Amino acid sequence: EWGISSHVDAGTTCQGCHGPSTAHVANERNEIKPDRLPRGEAIADLCSDCHEDGCPETASETNCQTCHHVHALVNPERTELGQDNRLKNLFDVWENFRRALARGDHLVQQKEWQTALSEFEEALKIMPSSHIAQERVQLCKRRLNPQVPGFRAVGEDFDPASGLPRQVVVDSLGGLKMTLVPPGKFDIGSDSFEASRPVHTVRVGAFYLGTFEVTQEQWTRWMGENPSQHQGDKYAGPDQMPVERVSWQDCQKLVAKLNQLVDGGGFRLPTEAEWEYACRAGSTTAPSPSELPEMAWVLESSAYEKPNAEGLLGISGYGPHPVGTRPANAWGFFEMQGNVAEWCSSLSQPYPYGAGDGREALAQPGHRLIRGGSFADAADTVHPAFRHAERPQRRYRWNGVRIARSVPAK
Repeated sequence: EWGISSHVDAGTTCQGCHGPSTAHVANERNEIKPDRLPRGEAIADLCSDCHEDGCPETASETNCQTCHHVHALVNPERTELGQDNRLKNLFDVWENFRRALARGDHLVQQKEWQTALSEFEEALKIMPSSHIAQERVQLCKRRLNPQVPGFRAVGEDFDPASGLPRQVVVDSLGGLKMTLVPPGKFDIGSDSFEASRPVHTVRVGAFYLGTFEVTQEQWTRWMGENPSQHQGDKYAGPDQMPVERVSWQDCQKLVAKLNQLVDGGGFRLPTEAEWEYACRAGSTTAPSPSELPEMAWVLESSAYEKPNAEGLLGISGYGPHPVGTRPANAWGFFEMQGNVAEWCSSLSQPYPYGAGDGREALAQPGHRLIRGGSFADAADTVHPAFRHAERPQRRYRWNGVRIARSVPAK
């Protein structure tokens, strides 16, 4: 009756209006589930302390509810006969776990990494399968020993979720600049494109991605040749022009070479989910086609020549531009949209996305996905969710690459 009456709004108890109970009810608000209410003979046990010889009027020992409402016979604070405490114990475990996490999080705010580590390790002992506790432990260990094998951290900025430095360079690869993609989840896809449906949520782990597209200078240094169509002194800063006219298979050879050159390896192409997550950089919207020419090298902004008398310009009049010449996105990546399209590891398969479509499926035949669009694409098609499939052996002058690297294990 309490739950459907105005007593709750009154902010008082039963005793406040009706005086003390006659000892049958310890909780006047009846905060007990109906399926826990005893019935029939089960009630007699609850009242044996009151009427050892049975009911004073009828001498009955099995039917107390002839005189008393069943609610009045329940003491919620008394453990029922045969009741186990597994649920209570589970709640106690969760509460201890939650408190250890809370203490650790407070210490993280104070940057007391060693003490916070102890709290998170305690939480992990309480609940060994907890991904939250595991990630917090890893966070503290990384801050206590911030150097990441195979990288040199740039600056003091780090990701609060993983403890990893945001900006790094690979000195043994000529100072290759890479930026952290923090762990998280996002909605991949778009209802605007048939191949990008349905929109669904994907979780992405932390990894590093090239701050810029691979340049012609880098490709030549690592692979011994420059396959690009757009090269030479015609272009300002020719060494910083993105490499293009490379196939997906060529990119796999580049990955293999980098993993030979650097201890710990871990270099690869990003999966399409990783690529889109990094391109969106935490945003749920994308720049409009009218905004993109100022932000990206797309068809409307990438011409090197003037149109002819008829206002026409052939594809040879367009081209990519040196990397880093358009604004970076919110996470610090340059030219994720436009300039040259970028190969991903993923097979072209219908959504929903599966991680097995990526680097775990490198040996499988099939078209591979290219993301980001290029200087030859109109602004209304250069969208973070737009998927373009291509044969892995194809070499086009608008297709390039951006290198990813898994976080090295310590």
